[in-house]
Amino acid sequence: MHEDNPIQITSDDIAEANRLSLNCPICAGAVENNLDRDGLAPVVCAQCQTLYHHACWQQNGGKCAILGCGHKNCYPYGADRGPLLKISYSDLPRDLPRPVPADGSKKLKAQEKRLQREVKRRTFWDSLFAAIKQAFEKWR
Repeated sequence: MHEDNPIQITSDDIAEANRLSLNCPICAGAVENNLDRDGLAPVVCAQCQTLYHHACWQQNGGKCAILGCGHKNCYPYGADRGPLLKISYSDLPRDLPRPVPADGSKKLKAQEKRLQREVKRRTFWDSLFAAIKQAFEKWR
């Protein structure tokens, strides 16, 4: 099979995948299961945001193990790192009108009807499942 445009995986793609991973890249163990154990407390690479066990970070020489990162600073998972972006009301222009949809009330009514249909569908399936379960329990 020949492809005209092969898939290119960038360093940003790798960094995002590592950031979303909940397993330590050193030991492959789940990081979130060890929140209360000192040596296995989670730390985050300050550059690529990859999760590690603290002991694994130290075992790797106190640096990130992700190819192309190698950053030497980490911080405890969940630590308050201060505001990332601070905006005050003085930063916002005062003369801009608020956007109002032309047919806002019609859109809201249509959305409400959709939600009601979803709830009815869920209750139908829930009641059907409960009836099947009850019939199965009587049969046993």
